[in-house]
Amino acid sequence: MATTIQNFFSRAATKQFSRDFLFRVKQIDIEGVSLDGDSDLVYAKTAQLPGRNIENKQVNYYGQTFNLPGKSTYPGSEAYSIEFFHDEQNELRTKFEEASRAVFDNETSTGQYGIPGEGDLITLEVIDKDLAPVQTIQLVGASIRDINPIDYAIADGTGEVLSTTVTFSYHFYKNFS
Repeated sequence: MATTIQNFFSRAATKQFSRDFLFRVKQIDIEGVSLDGDSDLVYAKTAQLPGRNIENKQVNYYGQTFNLPGKSTYPGSEAYSIEFFHDEQNELRTKFEEASRAVFDNETSTGQYGIPGEGDLITLEVIDKDLAPVQTIQLVGASIRDINPIDYAIADGTGEVLSTTVTFSYHFYKNFS
């Protein structure tokens, strides 16, 4: 069947398109913090559906190059950032600061800075227009890395809603449909 405008229109009307806001942070369970997107104020302003690559391995034989699949990698897994709306009571940022100090506390030089395990998860959901999940992604072995500063404009402030960006790392992700 040839691709035509009518075929495109029929498929688009049946399948619909994902929108750039149909995504949410469902749960964060990492060392030092547990946040539930249904009960805590964990509203992500921006986030990404992570990527996955299969490395290419080349084998040369008699002047011919053969491309073989290698190991999987997760680009950006060392610095996965989520921008969150900042709540008025500073609760979300405080929880992330507690998680950061659980990983390493500079006052005592102690912490849980070992390898994050299977229970250290960030759960993301791609949702439909009725807010029902269509795909669930779990970032496995997640751990907090950076809590970005929050800029206040005391003299020239206009009442803008503030946000804060937190960066995590993870080992790999699982995909559930």
